[in-house]
Amino acid sequence: MAKNKGETGPEENDKKVTKKAEKNKVSEVKKKTQKKIQKKIEKVEKVVENKSVQNKVIDNIKNFISKIIELQEKVKRDAEEEKLKKEENQKKKEDKKAPKYLLEYYDLPFRYNETVVKILAQTPKRLFVYWDIADKDKQTYLNAFGENFFYDTYPVLLVHNEDKNDTSEIAINDFANSWYLDIANPRDKYTIQLGRKFKSHVRPQINKNVEKENVTLNHDFLLIAMSNQLEVPNDHVLFEEFKPYITYRNVKTQVEEIKNIETSIYKNELEAFYQELYKDQMILDKNGKFDLLNPSSMGTSTSVAK
Repeated sequence: MAKNKGETGPEENDKKVTKKAEKNKVSEVKKKTQKKIQKKIEKVEKVVENKSVQNKVIDNIKNFISKIIELQEKVKRDAEEEKLKKEENQKKKEDKKAPKYLLEYYDLPFRYNETVVKILAQTPKRLFVYWDIADKDKQTYLNAFGENFFYDTYPVLLVHNEDKNDTSEIAINDFANSWYLDIANPRDKYTIQLGRKFKSHVRPQINKNVEKENVTLNHDFLLIAMSNQLEVPNDHVLFEEFKPYITYRNVKTQVEEIKNIETSIYKNELEAFYQELYKDQMILDKNGKFDLLNPSSMGTSTSVAK
């Protein structure tokens, strides 16, 4: 049977139906896929949105904490500044009250590395002696007498009373650089020799290579240094004769002025004054009367050498 133009057969209709069904199926699959993709996109966007919210919250918390820290630091700085201001004000007040002079501190050296011996009077009956020996002089003695010089000798002080022409020997030790000496004769002149004595008490031989002028040897005594001469103070009060006037001098104008003091303790009252204070030390003249002269210059004074 012949087909009219434009007409289709059953097979072609089936193919068209099949194609249309396939297209519909593909369309449904696309729609489902698009829906899934859309859901995933929405889910991702939601997650992103939640994260952004979280980030904002975290940022807000951080900003809040930083502000609290800044506030704490400011409070701390203000407190420190207030403290410094109080300290400065207190210091200004103290500076106003403090005397206007400069305080300085000097750390004295332990030794000056010089050969020296000096005497000072601590009291009329006690002397203070200090000394030192320079390293170069110690080496000179080692060169002159050998390496065992300081083991073969011991240090001594020779105390010489020039007024009495009397000398006493004081043994000291190598660990000391000062000494106290008790004396029996105030008012006298004293000198001290620092030296070393040989334990063998035999005059040693000096090395020929050492200059002998640097070594002063007297039998078994080696002189190291001679002290200053010291006149020991008086051990009594000076009973002077008081005059009825006193002379004053102005240190700026050098003008002198005489003032009368007859109303003060004078003569008759002075004797009673001294008798009360110095009952056991009163010195009388040959007639048994009170003498206003210095008693230590008289032969009856207790300060005379015994």
